[in-house]
Formats: sequence, structure tokens, C-alpha cells
Amino acid sequence: MKKYLLITALGALALGSCSSDLDLENKELVSREQINALAESSPEALLVVTEGINDGANAFLRSYSTYGAGAHSDFGLKAIHLGTDLMSNDVVMTRSHWFSEYHNYLGREQQNTRGTATVWNFYYTVIRDVNGIVELIPADTENPELLASLGKALALRGLAYFDLIRLYADGERGIPLYTEDTFIASRAATSQVVTQIGEDLERAYDALEGYNRVNKTQINQDVVAGLLARYYLEYGDYAQAIAMSEQAQSAGSLMSEEQIFDGFDEISNPSWIWGADITPETSSIYASFFSHMANLNAGYAGLLQVYKSVDKRLYDAIPATDARKDWFVGADQVEEFGLPQYANVKFVDDTFFEGDYVYMRVEEMLLIEAEARALSGDDEGAAQALFELVSKRDSSYTLSTKTGDALLEEIRLQRRIELWGEGFAFFDMKRWDMPLVRNYEGTNHAGWAGQHNFAAGSPKFILQIPISEINNNDEIGPGDQNPL
Repeated sequence: MKKYLLITALGALALGSCSSDLDLENKELVSREQINALAESSPEALLVVTEGINDGANAFLRSYSTYGAGAHSDFGLKAIHLGTDLMSNDVVMTRSHWFSEYHNYLGREQQNTRGTATVWNFYYTVIRDVNGIVELIPADTENPELLASLGKALALRGLAYFDLIRLYADGERGIPLYTEDTFIASRAATSQVVTQIGEDLERAYDALEGYNRVNKTQINQDVVAGLLARYYLEYGDYAQAIAMSEQAQSAGSLMSEEQIFDGFDEISNPSWIWGADITPETSSIYASFFSHMANLNAGYAGLLQVYKSVDKRLYDAIPATDARKDWFVGADQVEEFGLPQYANVKFVDDTFFEGDYVYMRVEEMLLIEAEARALSGDDEGAAQALFELVSKRDSSYTLSTKTGDALLEEIRLQRRIELWGEGFAFFDMKRWDMPLVRNYEGTNHAGWAGQHNFAAGSPKFILQIPISEINNNDEIGPGDQNPL
């Protein structure tokens, strides 16, 4: 029996307009044999379809209301970055408002119709869309443009499953797995999903060989190298994490001390490897990252005083000689900024809600290299990588002489400082098997809902499968739910 592919209206239009090989009038089903023939006879026609889907999936990463509920805490990938950061120790939310469902941990529960449902829907929508690309492109194609289109799709699928498995897996109870060859609507084994992520990213890396992107909004081999560096670090292949992080670093240069105060709102920054270019046409105004995160801007943070601040302990751990301490309001700067102590001024948008979104930058890759070297026993190499970064932030910093666990702790501290507010804190907390501790003497975490203390490895760190999935998926029932 032939395998048939469902082509979207956009795809059918593109195919029909570019080739007489297929008669798509009044048809939506096209056979694999027909697609293969089209790819061979007119690859440019197939490219119109696949690149159109790719562009749509890439735009979806920074889209408003991806869940369709019109929530102002739903604006794509950076919304999930902010939401998960608010589940960590390091990012403080001063009052209840949008995103409080993450900060108070209620958004992880199945009864919630917005928090976990938005996350689940976002990533599975990405997977659904890019699966359409992977299914369309013949596995044996040698056309470089089609290979590049395939590589970008596989990279997005790898990213989506990587985040999903880290958020929803309960031991070996994983998540539904859908690819061009696999349809598992039940909870596929975590190990199977992890293997699929690696295969997707490695295939993407190979497929993007020689591809030259137009701008930083597009995925190229350096971006995939960065995604692979994250993946290899997470799952313990430290040699590969080092190699991939080094390649990704070559895509840019470290920010200078002056550049770290540019507000993190401009994709032209030399350290940015991948991001979203927000324009007046693509801005989601109040439902945007800077609206919620930039305390000095108009928006929910600035106007409504829903401030996002740094944890007191982390702030106190930053040396006075480190320029990054000025990312946060000190006790003697409250009047100057008109903000409470510890409020962040790292993120500042000097436009009208057109601040660009950063997804990956060189500094993260250098920190991955340092951590991977330390974990593989190369203390000297790890210390040197760390020095390369921190010496550009702190003129008094000297090459670390620490070894073993002490060096690892120093690297982890520097990672928490450098990447604060960029979407890594919660994932790192889980990866390092750290507890959530917000109720401590002198805490600046708000008492309204944020002062949770959960042990390392707590089931609270696993999002619950949304109730809509349980109701609509016959392969997942109430007994398959993650623990409360």
C-alpha cells in the first residue's frame, strides 16, 4: 500500500504553480512516488513548499498566542524561556501577574489550562509543522538547497523534543514521539526520545554543510553545532560537547564590557549566534519578552511594576569588580533607577516593543566548553575557557587554580550570572540536581507564592501532561499522568 502525504493548501498551491508533473486541482493527497519524481524533475518547486513551511515554523518561535488563548504570557520560545526561569532559584517575580503560574508552580499541574498546555502545544506544533518538511524531502536527495531545508527542519524538531523531554519525562516514561517513520501516541521511552533528538541534530548538522544563511534568524550549521553542544553536555558526551561548542563559538565573538550593557535587544550584537529580529510588523507589543522582563520599559514589568529581579544570594556572589553586578540595582542605586533593590536592568529595549530575541550566543558556548572540560577531567582547559570569558567582565579576575568539584562550582556560578534571564536557569538546576530553595533567611523572593522549597529531584520539577492531551489522546490516560 502506498504511503500518502497530506499537503497543505500552501504546499499544493506552490507545487501546482511550479510544475505540470502533478495535477493538484481538487486534490490534497499526493503519493510519495509523485513527490520523489517532483524532487528529481523540479527541485525548486519542492523547495518553495519546504522553505515556506520552514519560514512559518521559524516565525512561530516568536509568535503571539501560539496556544490560541490570547494569553500575554504566550509569545513563543522566549515566553517558555521566561516561564522556566521563573521556576528556578535565580529569577524573582515581585508580584502576581502574567507568568505567576510558572513562578508559583501551579502552571505545571494538569488542571491548569494555560501553563503546561501552552508549553506542550507550542513544541508539538513545531514538531507537526517540520515533520511535513521531513516527509516531503526524499531521503536520498543530493540537492544542496533541499538538504539545507531538511537540516533546518530537523534542527527545530531536535530542539522541540529536547525541551519537551527535559520538562515532561518521568524516568523512562517519556512523551509521544512523532517523526516521518515513527508514530507513538503513548509515552515513548525517554531513552528512545533522547536517541531521536541526537539523530535529528546530527542529521541536521550534516545536511547544512556548506549552507550560507542570509541572516542570524536562520538556522545554519553553527546553530546546530550549538544545539548539539547543549545536547552532548546534557547527556554526558563531553568530547563532542567541546568540539561542537568550539565550532559554534567561531560564529561570533564575545561581547566587550561596553556591549554587555546594550540591553540584549539587538540581533546585530557580535556574540549572538541565533535569534529573532523583531520589527513593527512582527512585534507582539505587551505580549512580548521585553514587556515582561525589561523593568525600565513600558510594559508589564515597567508600567505595572511586575518586576523581575535577581535572587539575593546570586547577586551577593557577584564580586564588586565584576561589571555584570550592574545588571542589577544595588542598594545605593534604588533612587537612581526608581526600582527596588535587585531589579534587573540587564534587559532594556530602546525601541517601541521591537527588542530582538536572543536564542543562542557565544558566551553560552564558551561556558559549555568550560563545563564539559571540567567534567572530562581537563581542569586546566576548563579554567582557561572560563578565564577567557570572566576576565572580560571582571578586570580583577585571575586564572582559576581550583580543581574538581570546586572548579565545577565556579563554572556553574559564572554560568548562572552570565546567562541570567535567558532561559537556562531551570534546566541547569535540574541537570545539576539542585534543590529549589527560596525560603531562606533574608530571602527576596515574594511571599505571595514564590517561597517554595523543593528537594533536588522533586516531582515538582516535572510538568504535568495537560488535561487536554489526556482527554483527546486515547493512548494517554489519567494513569499515565506525571506525579503531583
